[in-house]
This record gives sequence, C-alpha cells and structure tokens, in this order.
Amino acid sequence: MSALPARHAAWLGAALWLALPGAALAQAPGWRLEVAPDAREETVYAWSRERCEDWHIPDAPLRAFRDDQGQVVAFASHHRNRALLGPGLDAIATTCSVSFQAKNSPDPSEFSDMSWIAATWTGNGRDVFALMHDEYHADRHAGACRFKDGMACWYNVVTAARSRDGGQSFTVDEPRTLVAAPAFRQDVGQGRHRGFFNPSNIVRHGDGWYALIATTGGEGQKGGVCLFRTTDIADPTAWRAFDGQDFTVRAVDPYREDVSDAKPCQPLRVLPTTVGSLTRHEASGRWLAIFHLGPDAAQNIAGGRVAYSWSDDLRRWSPLRTLLIHPTLWSKNCGDALRYAYGALADPNSTSRNFETTGDEPFLFMTRMKVSDCKVGPERDLVRLKIRIVRDTP
Repeated sequence: MSALPARHAAWLGAALWLALPGAALAQAPGWRLEVAPDAREETVYAWSRERCEDWHIPDAPLRAFRDDQGQVVAFASHHRNRALLGPGLDAIATTCSVSFQAKNSPDPSEFSDMSWIAATWTGNGRDVFALMHDEYHADRHAGACRFKDGMACWYNVVTAARSRDGGQSFTVDEPRTLVAAPAFRQDVGQGRHRGFFNPSNIVRHGDGWYALIATTGGEGQKGGVCLFRTTDIADPTAWRAFDGQDFTVRAVDPYREDVSDAKPCQPLRVLPTTVGSLTRHEASGRWLAIFHLGPDAAQNIAGGRVAYSWSDDLRRWSPLRTLLIHPTLWSKNCGDALRYAYGALADPNSTSRNFETTGDEPFLFMTRMKVSDCKVGPERDLVRLKIRIVRDTP
C-alpha cells in the first residue's frame, strides 16, 4: 500500500501452497463468478478532478460501513487516510478531511511511519474498530537501511485503531497495540520486505470476528495467509491467530517483549497472497475470498488476473479460479496503458452494516492505474465492475 510500483512483486510472482496439517482442500462449491453481461467499468473516484493532493490515491482495497446516520463511510486511501462518503455504496464521494495519518516516525519501534486503514467493523455505526497496515520504510530514514531499494528496507506490522465518531477520526494506543507482527525487529540489512501485511476486511462469524492477514515469513514463521480471530472486537489485545489447531497465537512486540516463546501462525492452504476482500454469499452461505494476482506462467497469464476461492469454515479453501484477466500492478509489459490492483467485492444492497455479505450481483471495486514510461504514478482512479455469482453448470 505504498507508492512503490512493485510492492508485492517478490512474493506475488509465485503462489504459496502451504498446507494445514491433515486438512484437505475444500471441495468446489457449485458456484462461480463471472463479469455481468451488462457490466461496464464505472468510475467511483476520479483522480484528475477529485484529488486533494497529488498522492490522494486509492491505494488499498475498499472497506465500507454504514454509520449511525445511515450514511456510507468507505476507505480505499493512501497513508493520509481520507474517507469516501455518501447515501449508499453506489453514491460515495471523496472528502479532503484526513481521518488518520501516522507520524512519519524514524523509530521502527513506534510502528508509526506510514499507516493505512485496512479493515473496519462497527456494530452501531459510531464506534468503529479498525486494523491498520503499518509500513516502516527504512530507506526513508538516515542510517536505517544499507540498501537503496525500498522493498529491501520494508518492515510491516498490523495494529489496532478505533474511531468514536463514525470514522471521521481514528486514534491508536501508545505504544501501538499489535494484532500481527513478526517475532523480530527491523534490521538495517534485512534485504527484503518482512512482516505481516494487508488485512482483509473484518467479518462476523458465530461468536467471533475474523480477518485474513498475509505474512512473508522468516525466522520460524512460514510465509502465506493466516487466519485471525477475536471474541471481543472492542478489545484490541484479544486478537489471536490460528496455529493449525486453535486460535492461540498472540502478537508479541519484538521491541518490548521476550520473543523466545513467540509462536508462528499456520498459513492456510491454497490462499496465495493478500486477500482483497472476504464476504459471505447469501444464497450459498459460503465465504468468498478475492485476490489480485500477478503474471502466472503456468497458466499462460502474462499480465495478471483476479482470482477467487470458496470456503465453508474460513479454514479450508477451494482451488483458485479466475474471474478475469487484465494487466495488474505486477505486470512487466511496458505496452500496458492501464494496470489494476486492490480488487474487493462489495454489494451496495448488502444486509450487513459492514457489507460482509453479498447477493448474486455485487461489484468488484478496483484501483485503475495509468501507465507511463512503463511505470505507474499517482494517476489512479477507483472503479467498479458488476459481477454475477451463478451456479456452475454440469
């Protein structure tokens, strides 16, 4: 979620097939996704006419909720987090007011260099609980990294935040409350991006709240996507990750705690990388995860694709299927005019205050980026495309 043009290239190029012990793949659910026959790409936020500054860009998957006045509040922003507001998810407009911005701190132990509002959940529309994607870019701070490449200097954690005014502003604890973090500190010579990244949206299921969070692994932690749960959404310290059997893994602060007893989370099989959105399809009752992926030589996909997977229990997932193919942020083709990223599914007619559910005709929200001289810059729009969820034919 930074301005780096290939921020996930090092690990999106290859899928991670990491198995849960003894768990079989979820079976094909009998439902598929397709672009609706009448679909056309619609612009939700146009950078050229709506930006408040040059880097006011959609730089994260869409997250939305209805506040206590019935208004939709949505985030898909850069590290100066600004909301989109409107009477419905099909009628949201940008605001220039900043809901949260980290301190650009040179101290990695503060976890406050740059932060993105990556997930939100509210029960009453006023008290909003959030997960923050927190990037520390050591190359931006003197003496903190021996490399010049941003990817080689990137350290990441996920922390908790809260709003008491319906998302107009968010506050964090000091020191930050960690939800997902590596059991090691930022290192001047780390040489690759490390830590926990890009939470999915938060969903309510049974007596808990869940989110999927990706990690690049290291020092005893396997890379992949881990499942996190809390049984008390109002307590930011209550989040635990799945260890392969139960939710026992607590985030340990490597700057303030002894990490010798820190436990790794168990990555879920099939899920290859960061999850754009997690929703429950109302007709089937199944969970649906959306991914924006890079080139895949095995499937002869040069530019990238949007893929999806189904689950009955959030732990076992069906094999990935392709929804559409188009150039993504990780495309290497300099002939691309546009590239796409941060796909997330949301239904304006969802019965959930937090848009956790979808009917059969949701929208795929994406960031569309203009390519110039083989690079993407700040010229990015938030767009949406109508999708259909239909039964598979034999």
